[in-house]
Amino acid sequence: MKWRLSHNAIENAGAKLPKLAEKYFRAGRKAADKKNTPKQLHRFRIQTKRFRYSLELFGPIYGPTLERRIASLRGIQDALGKVSDYQTIQEMIGGDKKLEAEVHRARDRKIKEFREEWKKFDSNGQLQRWKAYLTRTHSARKPATSTASRPNKAVQDPGS
Repeated sequence: MKWRLSHNAIENAGAKLPKLAEKYFRAGRKAADKKNTPKQLHRFRIQTKRFRYSLELFGPIYGPTLERRIASLRGIQDALGKVSDYQTIQEMIGGDKKLEAEVHRARDRKIKEFREEWKKFDSNGQLQRWKAYLTRTHSARKPATSTASRPNKAVQDPGS
């Protein structure tokens, strides 16, 4: 993500983050495909972390509403983290067929949970909502004006 040095952080965020969201949604749609392996899902987990952490950097610009959006990413990230954990366990316990089958079933449940989380996350035009939200921040959050720049309203002393 290249920043324009002639723009401030708010302008750069509004220009770059919607594109990052679009890229993330494309990757998520591919990851939710039933043909993906746990290793491919792990790569999407890393993309989810990067997307989330990138957004978190802009918390001061977007304000508390960004945290609610980021929370929706945590469910996806958590489910994918468990898939990765179960995959690692399964690789470590090779040889114990019964235990391996249990871990495999648990991993498959987490893959299903990820797909359900993704379906909720990517429903009803969410990509367009994310892009609109990430674009409009610079006009939605104006800096507070200092008292020196406000018009001076004289307060009359009722006793004068």
